[in-house]
Amino acid sequence: MKPSALILCLLLAAPVGADDHVTIVKDAFDSLSRDFHEEWAFTHAATEDDVELIGRYDPSLVEAERWKLVSVDGREPTADESADYSREMADEFNDDDEESDDGIIDYESLVLIGDTPDLRVYRFSPNFGDEGDDVGAKMLRHVEGTLTIARDGNYVQSIELRNERTIRPIFSVKIKQFLTHIQFGPADGVGPIVPISVEVEVKGRAALLVKIDERESVRFTDYEWTGT
Repeated sequence: MKPSALILCLLLAAPVGADDHVTIVKDAFDSLSRDFHEEWAFTHAATEDDVELIGRYDPSLVEAERWKLVSVDGREPTADESADYSREMADEFNDDDEESDDGIIDYESLVLIGDTPDLRVYRFSPNFGDEGDDVGAKMLRHVEGTLTIARDGNYVQSIELRNERTIRPIFSVKIKQFLTHIQFGPADGVGPIVPISVEVEVKGRAALLVKIDERESVRFTDYEWTGT
């Protein structure tokens, strides 16, 4: 998937061992459904470069018809637009990467910064993995993460990545603002834990003159169970 600040209640939590924090977070990530699209239909609304595409996904249909483009900026899509959309979305959701979502977290950096009867809030540094020298890792070195876990059900409610200072991933490029915010929740209020929204914002300059101002927004709504 392609790449509203969190409202946090910064209350001191009761002491909890570090190992317990890791277990809580890993269990929360395990609660996220990675195969929800096999039994749940949903509406997918994406805005990129000021163009809004609204589509509907239904796994009960034959594979070639599961993705349907409903509108492009409020108008009816052309046949070519519909075909391109169906192909691109099928490719995106057929990614077989089984890596756990919690791979982004450096667990040694995990710190509990807030606790309420409803939420646990953690701060963390992103995990560079084995790509410590690539452009993405260089950006992540200047990014701080915030993880919010819902106590009821112990699932990941949101993840936010935000830069603390200007990022210079390569020569002549400055990223002044980098923000990724992902929200999760139960499908249709009672189903598995699924993505609800994704917000990405990048601002900066390249080669001094070229302005970088990119925003992407994705909403997952109208979840409907189609399983047997």
